[in-house]
Amino acid sequence: MKKKLLLLTLLLLSLTYQSKAEDWTDLQHEVSLSYGALPVWDLLNHYNNYFTPVNAVDIHDDKAKFGAINISYLFYPDEEWGIGMVFSYSNNDKYILHNKQEIGTYLYSTYTICPSFKYNWYNYNFVNLYSRVNAGVAIATAKASYVDNKQPQQAYKTKAFFMYQVSPIGIELGRQIAGFVEVGFGHMGTVIAGLRYRM
Repeated sequence: MKKKLLLLTLLLLSLTYQSKAEDWTDLQHEVSLSYGALPVWDLLNHYNNYFTPVNAVDIHDDKAKFGAINISYLFYPDEEWGIGMVFSYSNNDKYILHNKQEIGTYLYSTYTICPSFKYNWYNYNFVNLYSRVNAGVAIATAKASYVDNKQPQQAYKTKAFFMYQVSPIGIELGRQIAGFVEVGFGHMGTVIAGLRYRM
């Protein structure tokens, strides 16, 4: 009788361990889609200066700010941390002014790809708190279109530079499918919201 109980206990422990392992194996891959408000180039003129002047214009005045669309993939070798890649797209539309008169429009688009590290430092039921750090490269293109015949009709510039994202805190609600909100600074945005899926 004791041997049967012992074998039954070992069998249950083995099945429990196997079930947990299979559950976690199923959740090792993570994909997400998010929108970020106020990425770094919408906050700092430093990045605009890469393209100023585009053929000697005087002032760029904001017309529209798009924010950032982010797509990421992470692999979790461990329950607490994941590594992967993040791709972001952003653009910014501006007026070109000369003596306070509009003489054209200015559009720059930024494509960013960064290796990403995410650390889950609190997890209870459906609540997960995490931090994220990205570092990689951004490729930005700028196009100036003029309405004044004294200026060239169009001018283009392209530049690559180092880019990053530091998000000290984010919160996820859910498990396999979850919504999340993240606060940080960099190419993904200052306030980021989206959905992620683990498989």
